[in-house]
Amino acid sequence: MNTKNRKSFKLFAAVCLAVQFVFCCHKPVSHQRAGMMEGAPNFRDLGGYRSGEGKQTVWGKVFRTQALDRLNDRDVEKMRKMGIKTVIDFRDDDEAEKAPSRLPEGVNRVRLPIAVGNNTSDSARQMMQSLQFDSLQCIHFMEDANRQFVTDFSAQYKAFFGVLLREESYPVVFHCTAGKDRTGFAAAILLSALDVDWDTVMKDYMLTGNYLKPPRLASQMPGQFASVLRLMWSVQPSFLNAARDEIMRRYGSMDAYLEKELQVGKAEKEKLKRCLLQSND
Repeated sequence: MNTKNRKSFKLFAAVCLAVQFVFCCHKPVSHQRAGMMEGAPNFRDLGGYRSGEGKQTVWGKVFRTQALDRLNDRDVEKMRKMGIKTVIDFRDDDEAEKAPSRLPEGVNRVRLPIAVGNNTSDSARQMMQSLQFDSLQCIHFMEDANRQFVTDFSAQYKAFFGVLLREESYPVVFHCTAGKDRTGFAAAILLSALDVDWDTVMKDYMLTGNYLKPPRLASQMPGQFASVLRLMWSVQPSFLNAARDEIMRRYGSMDAYLEKELQVGKAEKEKLKRCLLQSND
């Protein structure tokens, strides 16, 4: 093995270890960030992220994911054993009807539909073919969609926190179709409410690129459209930063947005922290 390959192997091994394992609770316990569900590769735990005052987010209570319609029987059984009590679905009515979730019996399903630009695969194909969409237009489209989470969908994200503020809701799973935009913004504002720094928030957002695969549709389209569709199904820092910049422009800070728009003030943040943070020891 030459020097370049050895360095690449060491880097790969280090990344794998960093993503998959961390110690928490009162005894050494290994936790899995992702790779839990065969039918939903982007299903992952939001535990293990450092917050302030020597705390970190707890493992096993909040999960983010893509759509759950392709879970197999083993996945459904795994969710049952995990004790999942609540699934929050940000997909619009058309998406949910076309791809109904597979869940264990007794799970509370909460629908909080967010329809931004009709960005399903079929709509994306029609839009690209009719408007001759290119990569730059796609980036602008995705950035605008993320801004709309702030400007147009406060009711849904307020209700999202309403679920999280009820202790009987946990463990909670939240998702959309790809598990990256509507879900990515939800994860970002939740972690921000727990005082996780933005660099860490962005790292969690970008992890989707490790697990999410573009739809098979991409391989069936001409090269230009296929590349745009892959970009649309990717995560780019500018997408999530567009939402954050909109928050800063309108409210001046994340805390002000959470309090004024989503009614997550100091008391609500403290309740979330009691439920979702633990000592780093």
